[in-house]
Order: sequence, then structure tokens, then C-alpha cells
Amino acid sequence: MKDVQSKFLEKFPRGKIDESLKRFTTFRIGGPSDLFYELEDPQHLPKLFKFVSENNLPYIVLGGGSNLLFHDKGFRGLVIKMNLKGLSHENTRVTAQSGVLISQLIKYSLENGLDGLEKWFGLPGTVGGAVRGNAGYNGLETKDILVKARIFDPKTNDFREVENNYFKFSYRDSKLKHSPEIIISATFKIGKGTLSKEEQLKIMSDSHQFRLKKQVIGFTTGSFFKNPSPDNPAGMLIDKVGLKGKSIGEAQISEKHANFFINTGKAAASDILALAKLAKQKVKEKFNIELQEEVQIFSEQGPSKL
Repeated sequence: MKDVQSKFLEKFPRGKIDESLKRFTTFRIGGPSDLFYELEDPQHLPKLFKFVSENNLPYIVLGGGSNLLFHDKGFRGLVIKMNLKGLSHENTRVTAQSGVLISQLIKYSLENGLDGLEKWFGLPGTVGGAVRGNAGYNGLETKDILVKARIFDPKTNDFREVENNYFKFSYRDSKLKHSPEIIISATFKIGKGTLSKEEQLKIMSDSHQFRLKKQVIGFTTGSFFKNPSPDNPAGMLIDKVGLKGKSIGEAQISEKHANFFINTGKAAASDILALAKLAKQKVKEKFNIELQEEVQIFSEQGPSKL
């Protein structure tokens, strides 16, 4: 790997080696990545993936880090951090590059007299992550407002534009979770003048108050598991098997919401995974329901499962 790291720095002087991943995730957990590149120009992707192919490297594309867990030993490949931050609009269509935070997208929309994103106030993560995982909150999902997106396909090493139906959206899922394609930018259709400023502020205030009451502050990814159904939310099931507040090492299942797993200080990925496995086991035993992770888990070699 040392030879590959040297070649990487020769070809990509802005790249880094042995970069700690914990500061790029909301869990604040993860070891070093052998290769690391902060992407600010999408035109660098073909060259990056040519290098990946030539050196047979695993890779990860990283957005806001709000929905993933890295291994304690890090990652033996290339991590590409998407720092694409462009924003523009035309009439009621807003186009945001994949590295734009949802909070920045909402702020931009408000500043330009647009409405419709107020329900997302407080939603973590980036535009790229929202499209990939069909992120949603307060009854508004990405699939409801996405018009089109520009993507990069590492298999063909080219860019193309696709429309909403290309993604085959479902609950917290899309085609991109099962393919190597990468979001470069997304265009959303929202409103203009359909809500007064007072109505917008009221919706955002209500959203903020709900999060204060229900959701957890700290080093967490948000919901660890998908909700099996509206009648059987994961947090309720984990609570009913008596695991709310349960700790392993410095990892804890939140006492406030049992579908939130928290790094209370210096938790290891193994601590979080042990808690998650325990929750899955107990829920399966009592309710015969198989919890599915919403959080992406990465081993040293790539995507992993509990």
C-alpha cells in the first residue's frame, strides 16, 4: 500500500494518506483511510476512478457522514469526500451540488423567496446523501420533490443526467444504494409565494420543537434502524425489549429514543455494533421482526452488514 500511496500523492497532490475518518462522521468513530481526497471539481472524478481501476482499490464516496459507521481500523482504499457546494435556481427549481448540506439548501431557498422545504428544517446530511437514501422528514421525502439529477458512473467513467423515476425510490432507499453511481447535483421543484414568511417560520419552529422533544443530541447518526412499519417503529420495539439506556463500552442506546445509538465519549465501532446486534437479536426473539440497518456500516474493505 505504501507504493500505491506514493503514486496517489504524485498524481493527486491535494490528496492525503492515512487520514482519520472520525472527524468526517457524526458518530466521531473510525480509523484512518489509506487514501483520502476532498473533491471540489467533479471533472477530477474520471482521473480518480482510472487510478482506482488501475490499482484495484475499494472506494467510498462520503457526504456529510450523518448515516454511516466506519471500522475502528479505518478503510484500506480511497475515500472521496464530496465537497461540491454549488447552488442556483430558476423560477421554482433549485439545483444543488451533492456536498451542499440540507440546512444550506433550506437557507438558500428562504433567501430567494422559495418555499416547500420548511418541513426538512433540522434534517442532517447532504443533498447527495438525501437523494441516495431518499431522506425524508415530517412527511416530505426526497422522491416527492426531486426533478432530475446529474450522476457520474464509475463503470463507464462518464456523466449523465437522469430523471426522478431512474432512482426507483422506496422507503429510505434508491437505486443508488445498490449501484456505484455517484450524485453530482440534484434539481428540486419547490414553491414560490405559496406560503407567507410567518407560515414558513411556524413550520420550521414546529419541526425544531419536535426534534428537541423526540430526537437525540450528541455523537449519533440519527435512526440506526429502518422502521419495520408505522405501527412498529424500531425505537418502540427496542424499548419494549428493555434496551433503552443500555451501554456497551462508551456506546449507549439513548434513554430518550431507543433507535438512536450514541458515542458518549470514546466509543469504538465494535461497541456500537455489539449494541446493534443485541437489539436485532432481542427484537427478533420477542417479536419475530428482523430489524434492518438504516446506517451504512463499512469494514476495512467496504460495505458490511451486522
